[in-house]
Amino acid sequence: MYYLTPNHLDCQAGYAMILAGRQVVAGGRGTDGRALLRKGEALLRTGAYARRPDVPYQRRALYEGAWLALGYTAHGKLDDACAVIRMALPRLDQVRSPRSSALLSTLAQELCRRKRNQGVADLLPELENALARQPA
Repeated sequence: MYYLTPNHLDCQAGYAMILAGRQVVAGGRGTDGRALLRKGEALLRTGAYARRPDVPYQRRALYEGAWLALGYTAHGKLDDACAVIRMALPRLDQVRSPRSSALLSTLAQELCRRKRNQGVADLLPELENALARQPA
């Protein structure tokens, strides 16, 4: 378990908070949910999502980036979500990760409802095409 560093644990806590925050917001408790989203986002920003594509741990970077983008989307930070997704897209050509692809598919569905945002409208076809190239 060499990879289980304090930062990796922080990031795991971060995506747990994003998941919980999304559920709390969906349940109608927006203030509580957004507080969880902020905490999760802060933890995930310390992780691997922004690693250069030529360094190790691309699977982790893809997964953490997908969770961070989900948090940003739930929080209404669409420009931040698009920036993180743009970092994640090249990783899809290197990494085969059904978990990350599933998260990005969820993200694509959510972004479809926000296509009036120009950044989302520009990015969504790229995301959908990248996901379509993934093995079934």
